[in-house]
Amino acid sequence: MKKLTISLIIVMAFTFLIQGLHAGGTDITGIFPGFEGWTKKGKPDLYTPDNLFEYINGAAEVFLSYDFVKLATLTYENKQENSFTVDVYQHSSDKNGFGIYSQEKPQKGNFLDIGTQGYYEKGVLNFLKGGFYVKMSGFDLGDNDEKVLTTAAKALAKALEGSEDFPAVVKCFPEKGKITNSEAYINKNFLGHSFLHSAFVADYGIDGRELQVFIIETGKPGEVEEILNNYTGFLKKKGIPVEKKGTLYRFQDPYYRSSGMMNMKIEKNYLWGLFSKNNTDAESFIREIEKNLKKNKLI
Repeated sequence: MKKLTISLIIVMAFTFLIQGLHAGGTDITGIFPGFEGWTKKGKPDLYTPDNLFEYINGAAEVFLSYDFVKLATLTYENKQENSFTVDVYQHSSDKNGFGIYSQEKPQKGNFLDIGTQGYYEKGVLNFLKGGFYVKMSGFDLGDNDEKVLTTAAKALAKALEGSEDFPAVVKCFPEKGKITNSEAYINKNFLGHSFLHSAFVADYGIDGRELQVFIIETGKPGEVEEILNNYTGFLKKKGIPVEKKGTLYRFQDPYYRSSGMMNMKIEKNYLWGLFSKNNTDAESFIREIEKNLKKNKLI
């Protein structure tokens, strides 16, 4: 009986450990390092999806839409009563971490090689590392503002687990004409269509024209076919024809008539494309993305 009880306890403990890991069970309250000349003001506060709104109020919905797991926040202060606060947001995946970071980062800014990427502006230093999005705010730091925040950010980035690379899909956007740092991840209702789910996007400037290119990544090939069928079904109800050439599709989306024709292609668990009024441009982007997806061994 005792052996059975001990075995059962071990199994239960292991089960809870696995569940904790899958639920983002890492204790992020313990990652805050010490800094010479700075004292931790109390213990870190922890927030979950149930009470995040208490900390960031109206902005909580955006973070929750990117599968927010938890937030640990702590303030440091020195003898001169200067201080800075560190907020460590943990999301369920690198993709969602990148997604929330991409929603807040500026397109033009003082970008830093910290973690995956960071940026600084007076009193603020934010950075991404894997599924972690770290936001730092300095108060009355004066001329030492950038130095203090940068030193702290580098130590925090080192303490956090996770990849320092952007999601692999981000590397698949063609470089020619791409607007620097325009890459983003939209987690739901891409182009206003619920059936398109999520998409990586990047903006381009080509001969004075603005284009947005997208790549949709699904968990398995069957989901791509489902997305395509839902899209073409929607078009059929609107009486809009779809031109098909192999796995390349071209049609007019009724919501984006002024943007030109939708051009998109599917392979395995990826769907990619863009709106364009120039078929040559569109086909060039389609081919280049396909080449990059293969180069990165995604298809």
